Amino acid sequence: MYTERNQEGTSPAPAEEMGPSDLDLRGRPAGLAPPDELAHLHPDTAFLIAYSRISDDWRKHNRKKAATSSWAAGKGVANQHRRNDKNAARHGAIIVHRYTDNDLSASKRDVVRPDFQAMLRDLRRGHTPEGYPAHGVICVDQDRVQRTDRDWEDFVDALTLDTSRRFYTPSGPMDLTEESEIIKTGVMAVVNKAESLKKRRRIRDWHQDRILDGLPHSGPRPFGWEEDRKTLRPDEAMFLAWSIDERIKGKAMSTLCLEAKRRGLTGTRGGEIVPQTLTQMMTAPRVCGYRANRGELVLDDEGSPIAGIWQTICSPEKWLAVCATFGDGSTYLARGAGTPRITGVPKTIKYMGSTLLRCQYRFGYDVKDPSLIGRVCNKPMGGNKARSRKSPYVYLCARCSRNGISGPMVDMQIQRLLLAKLEQAQATFIPPDTLWPKEGQLRQRADKLAELEDQWSEDRISSEMFYRLAPKIEKEVKALRRERAQFELASQAEREAPGDVARKWLAGEYDLEQKRKVLFEAFAAIQVLPGQKGNKTPDPKRLIPIWNQ
Repeated sequence: MYTERNQEGTSPAPAEEMGPSDLDLRGRPAGLAPPDELAHLHPDTAFLIAYSRISDDWRKHNRKKAATSSWAAGKGVANQHRRNDKNAARHGAIIVHRYTDNDLSASKRDVVRPDFQAMLRDLRRGHTPEGYPAHGVICVDQDRVQRTDRDWEDFVDALTLDTSRRFYTPSGPMDLTEESEIIKTGVMAVVNKAESLKKRRRIRDWHQDRILDGLPHSGPRPFGWEEDRKTLRPDEAMFLAWSIDERIKGKAMSTLCLEAKRRGLTGTRGGEIVPQTLTQMMTAPRVCGYRANRGELVLDDEGSPIAGIWQTICSPEKWLAVCATFGDGSTYLARGAGTPRITGVPKTIKYMGSTLLRCQYRFGYDVKDPSLIGRVCNKPMGGNKARSRKSPYVYLCARCSRNGISGPMVDMQIQRLLLAKLEQAQATFIPPDTLWPKEGQLRQRADKLAELEDQWSEDRISSEMFYRLAPKIEKEVKALRRERAQFELASQAEREAPGDVARKWLAGEYDLEQKRKVLFEAFAAIQVLPGQKGNKTPDPKRLIPIWNQ
């Protein structure tokens, strides 16, 4: 039988099973008479306010999954109010106002429950916002109102301002001014609090056990892996591995994101892959088999990273190297925004020779500042668009505005100078064999930290001393490890043969950022002499290269 399907490709649940929105379950019930008329019709009836709460409404956050379920967002609190209506009728009472806190925990101290607070305010003043008197409160269980003793005390204090008011549950009304009821509900409050703590501990232990067993985290599918979070998804994994290699070589994040778009790849939720997202994908410890928890790398008792059971995309050495290309606050572990630069030049640069060129115009007597007379400008020159077809962009000095030169001619000449220099360097190139000079210092500090942790775990030092000494040593270890990764990244560039650099340059393997990195390593600067007035023919002799030794 044909069934109409929604945009997600799933059969929608019947309308009568979807349940009302939790916003429809607040305030005065539909069809209820005004306060004075209701009091006249039911003079001896208790008027109750009803409270409903659910801690976690997954349907509110996963609409695609909820579309296949007969329960929609708000269905849980709706069911509680339905039971409240039946219980109130069984006790001969009428519900005159509903309070609903959907998808809000009552056990977390930093969570504010708006309707719970509104209920307390109305209890203190004795009536609802519409003017109905509040003779009591009804809910499906005591733990819907509270999971902490502080909440319960606030509720009891507000309810018992009028000693005639009662607290209704399916078992019947309770007088919270009586000693026996206070003891019983107080004990229940303690039990509920203990149960809440136990539940949180079980969840925390469950996550910790998964980490120690090397199992992948729960949640959305990570980019690069299938739904089982263990098997690699070939197209995404190949792109992620390529991105890590190219980022280590110096490619810009924007270039990598353009490649993802060219390959037709999107994030796991269908969004476009942008630099910040790709940064967190590449620097996530799971790419090399490691696991992070709350922004920290998870280590075993010996201080080594715990390896997961999923397939990996790169080696731990490559993961450390790619993390070293980003600044603090940019990696997955830091969850920060922004993509730092490698060459130290502004992100807005669009032309190869910008800031590398130095203006050599000499100020004459027509300058406004007498202190500049006879001095060379020597300021960096930047690229600017031009209307000329022969030179669509030019390099100009922003300081003196009296020195400009054809952009394409300069870039071509810079490339010729560089390739000639690389060819000359290849003849005498010997790969360097360098070792990081602080390896011993890192090992010593890491051993010191491990020894301190052992002493603390064996109760040989106090917790006060451990927490006073450990953070400083841990910070030093992290800084040294980062310095080592950056050193290895720089050493890798130094070990690359000049001939390979020239080949990649000509083959178009370098993007603009990589080319500029090579140029700044080869040239200290390129001086640009002023041109002759009226001469529009580009003159390469105006360029004077200053090489790095």
